[in-house]
Amino acid sequence: MKTIRLALLLAACASLAGCDGWPTSLDNRASGNLTFRYHHRLYDQWSGWAPVLRGNAVLLAREHRMRDISGLEITQGGLTYRYGTRALAPVHGLCAGSSSCALVYRGAGRLEARTAPLPDAQMR
Repeated sequence: MKTIRLALLLAACASLAGCDGWPTSLDNRASGNLTFRYHHRLYDQWSGWAPVLRGNAVLLAREHRMRDISGLEITQGGLTYRYGTRALAPVHGLCAGSSSCALVYRGAGRLEARTAPLPDAQMR
């Protein structure tokens, strides 16, 4: 009986871990700090600008999944890089079936997407 309870408890914990309430992150791997904002398709307004220090990662708002992000702007070193729906289409495709999506900004407008954060991501 204890084995069954333990199995049920482990299954419940595993299923809850799969329902990540903070599914999207942005990891700054550029040579300097950046600020970013994004547009969620259900809102009229863009998010506020948020800083990400070099070498750190941040989580977007609770339950904001990549598939619902219709625009992203990243400012680094005085330049702003804008990613619209067409530019984000490959990211949406990659992250569509995943419970999480990690955006990795490499600098100079280079943005990557992964279905899991980098192993050494420093979430702040």
